[in-house]
Amino acid sequence: MSPVVQRFVGAVGAVVVAAVVNVATGFLTDHGSTRWWVSAAVLLVVGVAVQWWLPTAPAQPRIQSIEDNTVGGSVKQRSPGPTEQKARRNDIRGDLEQRQDG
Repeated sequence: MSPVVQRFVGAVGAVVVAAVVNVATGFLTDHGSTRWWVSAAVLLVVGVAVQWWLPTAPAQPRIQSIEDNTVGGSVKQRSPGPTEQKARRNDIRGDLEQRQDG
């Protein structure tokens, strides 16, 4: 199962479990009773378990690459954050500017 589908199924499952526990709690208990607190604890544990099961996106390294080009002017590489910037086997007649902001 892809991470996107897994995250969607987990989120829908968490909402369904919350709704079932909410309805069951309303039928079975009064607020403040032991059963109500147990039901709330079960909901919390199941919700945390479902969210823990959901994957997080791995951090992908940023890479900017300019390779095998002939440029009659200047070349600029800019990134808003940490990035690996590469310039290989280029014929650049002007300037090469590589910049990282952040």
